[in-house]
Amino acid sequence: MNPIAILRQFFQGLTAETTPGRIGAGITLGFLIGLMPKATLTAQLLIVLLMATRVNIPMALLTVFAVSLVNPLLDKITDPIGYALLTSEALRPLWTRLYNMPIAPWTGFNNTVVPGGLVFGALLSAPVYLTGRRFGVFYNEKFRDYVINSKFVKGLKASWLLDWYFKGGV
Repeated sequence: MNPIAILRQFFQGLTAETTPGRIGAGITLGFLIGLMPKATLTAQLLIVLLMATRVNIPMALLTVFAVSLVNPLLDKITDPIGYALLTSEALRPLWTRLYNMPIAPWTGFNNTVVPGGLVFGALLSAPVYLTGRRFGVFYNEKFRDYVINSKFVKGLKASWLLDWYFKGGV
């Protein structure tokens, strides 16, 4: 997919009829993905989940970007949680079994930030979702009309060149 198509889909997602629940779910999944190191199978599976569900993808992508920016600060919380989980004697057989599986090491479970981020994200998923729903209500009432009426979005919608391009002209 080319960059113009991605940009157009992004703005369609921002201007489409979106329910507060879908916006909240997108923000929650974006929060979880933002906490993870992106080069792990865990993050990639969360991205597949994001694409497979009916959530607001633009809000999720904005959340991934925002959480990834503050993630070095959040690592001070997620790293000790992950360290406690990985060094727990009760969980040692689980970690050993996972390490000896063919695909499980690619999940990055042995990186303290991954299990710590999953636990931290799971604990905060309900408050993040509820906050995201509230933001969805605010966005639909106040900000969505501003985005729809912006010169940039109107230009994208009115461009005969883009319409020609997306209808198969190229």
